[in-house]
Amino acid sequence: MPTDKRTTGRPTREQAQQINDLVLTGAREAFCCRGIDGTSMEEIAAAVGVSKHTIYRRYPGKMALLDAVVTRDLERLAEAFVEGDGAENPLASLKRASRHFFGFCLSPDNVRFMAFLTSEAAYSEELRTRFAAWNRIMSAPMLDRIRHAQAAGLLRQADPTCLYHLLGDLLDGPTRRLQFGLPDPFCGLSPDAFFEERWRVFLRDAAI
Repeated sequence: MPTDKRTTGRPTREQAQQINDLVLTGAREAFCCRGIDGTSMEEIAAAVGVSKHTIYRRYPGKMALLDAVVTRDLERLAEAFVEGDGAENPLASLKRASRHFFGFCLSPDNVRFMAFLTSEAAYSEELRTRFAAWNRIMSAPMLDRIRHAQAAGLLRQADPTCLYHLLGDLLDGPTRRLQFGLPDPFCGLSPDAFFEERWRVFLRDAAI
């Protein structure tokens, strides 16, 4: 694990990125385990092997650090969305992006992280405001695909946001059940079969 050694001079760009990734990963784990109030910058620094000043130079406080953690997650999700784009019709592109989103939300680390964010947001107006901003970023690629499918005559002409919420609500159930450790989160199906069933339900309402 790289450490923050001042005697070796300024880190290279690659080393700085590696340090930043370590900080964000350590912060994500700490926030999930102890919450925002229960986590200190000093604890994160000690856990990843850097000085607290290394973190403060990048992020002035815990909320800025949390914002960076979520932004990195959203960037990774956006990269998955664009893989394979351009060689398929708009509805197939929407389905593929929806499957990526479904799988992203089902990752055990992401289930834990979403449970943390949901519980913290219940008591923090600032976090709810940030949550809304993150949701706008996350939904933008899906909304673009819905609009393209509508323009191609593949989805009905409804408010794209309403169609996005319909699709999201259909796919969100397993994540919620996993957060609370409820049995049979996929209703007796495999994750792939569950997705295909919910996609068919979406098309019955939204497709032309």
